[in-house]
Amino acid sequence: MVEHADMRKSPLNQNLIGVVGAGTMGSGIALAALLADMRVYLFDVEKEVLDKAQRYIEEHLQKKQRLLSLKYLTLTTRLEDLASAATIIEAVPEVLTLKQELFSQLDQICPEPAILATNTSTLAVTAIAAATASPHRVGGMHFFNPAAVMPLVEVVSGAQTSAHTVESLSRLAEKMGKTPVVARDTPGFIVNRVARPLYGEALRLLGEGVATHEQIDRIVEEGGGFRMGPFRLMDLIGIDINYAATQSVYEQTFGEPRYRPHLIQAQMVQQKTLGRKTGQGFYSYEERKPIPNRSAGDRPSEPTASQPGRPASKSILSGPGNWAPGIEAVCEQHGYLLHSGVRDLPIIAGMARAGRGEPVRVALLQLDQALPSHRPLLCQCADVTVAEMCTWVEHPRRLVGFDGLFFAGGNLATLVASPILDPEIKREAEELIRGLGKELIWVEDSPAMVLPRIISMLANEAAFAVGEGAAEATTIDRAMQLGANYPRGPLDWARETGYNRIVSVLDHLRSEFGEDRYRAAPLLRKWARYETLESGPHAVKEA
Repeated sequence: MVEHADMRKSPLNQNLIGVVGAGTMGSGIALAALLADMRVYLFDVEKEVLDKAQRYIEEHLQKKQRLLSLKYLTLTTRLEDLASAATIIEAVPEVLTLKQELFSQLDQICPEPAILATNTSTLAVTAIAAATASPHRVGGMHFFNPAAVMPLVEVVSGAQTSAHTVESLSRLAEKMGKTPVVARDTPGFIVNRVARPLYGEALRLLGEGVATHEQIDRIVEEGGGFRMGPFRLMDLIGIDINYAATQSVYEQTFGEPRYRPHLIQAQMVQQKTLGRKTGQGFYSYEERKPIPNRSAGDRPSEPTASQPGRPASKSILSGPGNWAPGIEAVCEQHGYLLHSGVRDLPIIAGMARAGRGEPVRVALLQLDQALPSHRPLLCQCADVTVAEMCTWVEHPRRLVGFDGLFFAGGNLATLVASPILDPEIKREAEELIRGLGKELIWVEDSPAMVLPRIISMLANEAAFAVGEGAAEATTIDRAMQLGANYPRGPLDWARETGYNRIVSVLDHLRSEFGEDRYRAAPLLRKWARYETLESGPHAVKEA
């Protein structure tokens, strides 16, 4: 039986935490503390909410065979019952005035040395702390949903938060089995800030008609290695919650265009199609799992005659360039020879791998002249559109754009057709891609396609965050992996892809759209220049 608070508290109990708000996050935080063998006082103004939280906690403790921990949980509707807790964690709705009023009360009820923490995901810790007479003991302790499962906690230092408060909250997170990362009090902190381009660019791609939401999710998941694509994630989080987070960061940054909310999301909130919780979002949840509609060209391919490890039996004429890293190994693995000159093997296609700086136009022209006109010419198009390339060549009907930057690393290839693509050339291009062991999706011609656009904007946002002192680069990468389940940190991804390539993609986007949204972070551009110095003719050589 869960104890209900009805007695005066003793002096501060270091093993006791108070949790204010027994909703999804509050009950999850309480569960995480109980699993760490701590005592918990869980407060809510509504007894029904407390009863629901108790059922949730009891169910999960039972699954873990930890029902005995339930005796350490105390439910209360009296805020005063939290007076003896060493730390109080607030988890009420994301309304600044509500949080300020609550912290003003807690400041009176829970005197020093108690620490007051807010679980806010986007609101300013400094603004919340300003409602107290002791802002030095107020800090952010942002858990991720589900709080008992997700390993990351962002410990946020407000303008007047003391080092002792930050250290104490970090130790508490570790005691609860979490990995704390320390962040400055900037809009969105780390994860909710750096993650914005995943949603923002996906929504823009959908709005521009580049691809369907199912296709974008598949490209991000199967091409980029993400556990969930942006639209599945928005449905899971709640479209209203995701939209509110974007709005909050946008408003706190005085209209920074990188965070501008999208009309598609706003309209879905208005019509209350909010994702899984309402049964309808970008996907329908009337059945157990959403089943995306795949066109014939998107379906998994049948096994081909080319098997990994076979000696090369066909060849691909390739020009110079470094915008399709790892493509040689993929070709070799599946029995294709990628070469730049005449070979005895039959040439089945051409491949332009150059970027603008290499330069792509010269390489493409040479290939167009050397390759038989009835063969497809595949062109990387992360930093140039297929439409532009069509104006350079004599045979535009055989041009097929592909995402070279992320071709080798994923199971899926993204293709773009010339506006006048010959149907037979399209069939041959599809056969080649399948022969290289990839599934494929055709999308509309658009600057930076899908993955290069999303990944470059994620890396750019992370670089802005480092440059503005929100957190260290390694901290940001770790936070995105632990807090958002990214397959790797965005800055680690940028290092592997090449800072120069990321900047080139961003410059391409900015040139095509004419928007400051796509301006490269100064720090990212500086890293790209250092990269050039390290690999260029002026690189320092070891003796």
